[in-house]
Amino acid sequence: MKRILSFPAAVLLLFALSSCSEKTPPQPEGLMGKKLLSTVRELAHTYEKRDQGGFMGLVLPAAANRAEWERSIKVVFAKYDTIHFSFHNTKMLVVMPDRGSIRASVNWDAEWSTANGELVKDGGRITLVFDPKDLLLADIEGKNPFVPAVTPVKQ
Repeated sequence: MKRILSFPAAVLLLFALSSCSEKTPPQPEGLMGKKLLSTVRELAHTYEKRDQGGFMGLVLPAAANRAEWERSIKVVFAKYDTIHFSFHNTKMLVVMPDRGSIRASVNWDAEWSTANGELVKDGGRITLVFDPKDLLLADIEGKNPFVPAVTPVKQ
């Protein structure tokens, strides 16, 4: 009886080992998705660190609103001493069409605070539009998350 069961068990074990040993390379869409997620994280990180050069380096040079974004970011970084900013990557929807821009819909929340204790909180859902070639931010559909609402919250 033991011999009868050991043969099918050995066959199943060999089949399982052979199917697990071969690795398939990631598909181009998967690699682009990883790079896009990395770019979104880097946008949040450079913004939170108040690194204007690093942040603007992730914005497409030909973006229609680039000059306006640069001015508003400069004002925000000058006014607020501390920024806590995050994108919620677990609720991110990425649409990668065959041609055209890549869109990532994502939830975000942020807190901006000044040295004198003024605190501004905001959040929402937006769509970030990326250039498919360089994966640089080309546009924001919805409220710009990098410009705080003007209503401060008392601490």
